[in-house]
Amino acid sequence: MDASTLIITALAAGLAGFTQGFAGFGSTLAALPLLGAILPVRTAVPVSCLMALCINLLLTSRLKADIRWRPLVRILACSLPGMVLGALVLGLAPALVLKAMLGAAVLLLSLRTLRAPLAAPKPGPLLTVGAGFLAGFFGVCIGINGPQVVAWATRQSLGRDGFKATLAAYFLLAGVVIVGLQAWDGLLDQEVLSLFVLSLPALGVGLWAGYAASGRMSEEGFLKMVQGLLGLTGAVLLGQAFLAWVTALPTPLP
Repeated sequence: MDASTLIITALAAGLAGFTQGFAGFGSTLAALPLLGAILPVRTAVPVSCLMALCINLLLTSRLKADIRWRPLVRILACSLPGMVLGALVLGLAPALVLKAMLGAAVLLLSLRTLRAPLAAPKPGPLLTVGAGFLAGFFGVCIGINGPQVVAWATRQSLGRDGFKATLAAYFLLAGVVIVGLQAWDGLLDQEVLSLFVLSLPALGVGLWAGYAASGRMSEEGFLKMVQGLLGLTGAVLLGQAFLAWVTALPTPLP
């Protein structure tokens, strides 16, 4: 394990902590591009998932009084059928197609809601059912369940702390399942655990800085920032899918 690996892992951890502490989501999407540049996928993904699990454990502990339990139980219940379907179709559809579909849906939703009051709740249970189901489905298929739940949470009038606390609790419970499955599959080897332990100081500093910075924003500014990051997430997912598609194209013969 060389010095450059340790430095980039620390940078990824700090960025992941800051992003999650500031916005309440996005740690994995922030860390994976850096980790994936220096580590094999089977190492980078479990390291980032352990980081996310640790972050959400800390956030849930700190904000547990602000968790909105009824919305949390509803979104979790709606996620379960999606997880079952995701497990059934896992491996049948190409990951880049699923990622492109998710990115397009998130980006379109973000652009649409820019014209509406972000804190205004949607009438009826349809949004909760759809967001929960898609979060469960895509979480199992491609490991990305954040954008759908964030899009749902921005429409629930949870308040800044309620928004962060409810998301953290959701991602914590989902993360326990994901990390458990990775451990069962043998992915949590010595290298993964060592990198995770070494990243903890940077993770803590980033989380503290992000949480402190978000407290300086108004509720309206915070929600607008979240919606902007959600749109950026959709664009990043689309970009990743496009690059994966281009890379997979056959090289023309000379």
